[in-house]
Amino acid sequence: MKMLMLGLVSGLMITACGGPEPEDAQAPAEELGTTQGALCEGWDSGARKCSFQCYSYSTWWTTSATVSYGQCQEYANGQCGRTAYGACWSK
Repeated sequence: MKMLMLGLVSGLMITACGGPEPEDAQAPAEELGTTQGALCEGWDSGARKCSFQCYSYSTWWTTSATVSYGQCQEYANGQCGRTAYGACWSK
């Protein structure tokens, strides 16, 4: 039991300290829409700024750069250097 707990704690520490995150940590789009509702307003409602979060535990960033319609996820991936955890349009 001690070994199991030690392994679990070690894994959490590595992830918390900037280590690699499991690939399946990507949030479903509908989860992002409901949990980030205040931030993610959508292009159709007039939002034109690309907001993104690189990891589930990191800060949301909103760009002041011009990002074309349909390019927010690609822009976010480029800024994160990996597949962004979340990307959406905000005001």
